[in-house]
Amino acid sequence: MSLDENAINAINDYFPSIAQIALDHTYEVVTEDTTFAEFMESLIYRINQYSAEHVATEVLAFSSKKIESINNGTGITVDDVQGFIDNAGDEEEEYDEE
Repeated sequence: MSLDENAINAINDYFPSIAQIALDHTYEVVTEDTTFAEFMESLIYRINQYSAEHVATEVLAFSSKKIESINNGTGITVDDVQGFIDNAGDEEEEYDEE
């Protein structure tokens, strides 16, 4: 099975949990001034971030320290994870580390 397939299966297996955590965290910061569009944008962003973190940990076996070092600590993205999947085994993969 390819890394892409493993990543997709990992998300399929845990999506309800990922989505619920993202929803809970997004809802915690809602104010009376939050628009529906802002809420949904934030929710989708968090689902993507938590999914990327899950795949990085479970499929790519990244340590939390490595994940935190990517993008100067701002969080790993779906595009980052896809880059690591596409370059599997390439220890020279570049990312912003501080």
